[in-house]
Amino acid sequence: MKGLYLCTEGGFAGVHTLCLGLIIHIREAGLKAGYIKPLGFRYFHEGNLLTDEDAVLMKKTLELEEDLKDICPVVLTSQLVREAMVTNAEDCSARIVEAYDRISSGKDVVIVHGALNTRQGWLLGISGYHLAKALDLSVLLVERFDDAMLADNVLAARDRFGERFIGVVFNMIPRERTTFLKDYLKPRLESMGVRVFGEIPLESVLRSITVRELTSSLGGNLLTGDVALERQVEEVVVGAMNPEHALSVFRRKRNFCVVTGGDRSDIQLAAMEAGAGCIVLSGNLHPSPIVVSRAKEKKVPMILVGSDTFTTAENVELLIRTARSYEKSKVERLRDLIGAHVDIMGILKAIGIRP
Repeated sequence: MKGLYLCTEGGFAGVHTLCLGLIIHIREAGLKAGYIKPLGFRYFHEGNLLTDEDAVLMKKTLELEEDLKDICPVVLTSQLVREAMVTNAEDCSARIVEAYDRISSGKDVVIVHGALNTRQGWLLGISGYHLAKALDLSVLLVERFDDAMLADNVLAARDRFGERFIGVVFNMIPRERTTFLKDYLKPRLESMGVRVFGEIPLESVLRSITVRELTSSLGGNLLTGDVALERQVEEVVVGAMNPEHALSVFRRKRNFCVVTGGDRSDIQLAAMEAGAGCIVLSGNLHPSPIVVSRAKEKKVPMILVGSDTFTTAENVELLIRTARSYEKSKVERLRDLIGAHVDIMGILKAIGIRP
């Protein structure tokens, strides 16, 4: 059995999508694949159990047989940190090792899902650097393409993980930067001994959230559009300009959400005219009856929230940026995307598996 730790130095790199896609392809290759997220931080309640959202969604999507307590043995909470510092932090590491042993039983490979970044959990001795050694894992870095950092995170991870480090997959690459990555950055890294196993382009459909999820996550009140709750939102636009300018901006967008004040009837009507996927109204200001009537006619969801416009827009942007890819259509697209842009067989060979 081989274990592969997928992690990121920069954070928000789409590690969860690569975990999911790899497991799907590994299974299709006839191998038994397991999954574990040792350190959870995306808090989620499944019944009475506090666990991690990724663990729950992976269990359902991949039909995992293992118990959630093994799939995510440690959830990083303030109470856990206090208890670990007062008593014994080694208990966290022991729980992870025991869960990993159970998950790996009968498997050819186990995909280990890293935390927010490789350093999270350091205080408790369960960061990526600690776990790679404790579980004897090979390490694959997943990095969101970033012009500001380029390969700095990759080279830092290579030096820190040492021989366990097998290479990197670049994710969410803007299409205009694909040539630079393939013609310049990739050859330079490979000349320095770093293997690039994949270059995944930015795919907006994977960075989308349904109106239903958006309403729930914002704690908003849905005023209209209950028939369009499964509509996907990929972009957010702040409606703080004059209506003429707003209309020209809106028409350049697709599957977008407009965040604006509840008193901005002009922006709300312009957004509906331009085909907005939904409208989020800030400040707990209810829209005018004319706007509500128009939204019902066009079946446009309108969500009322209490926060101010710019705070709300930041929250929506974060929700879209960290959206999880588990709807059936997304999973199918993800499978195709990873199959086309990631050297899966090369990764398996690098960790000692010959399918």
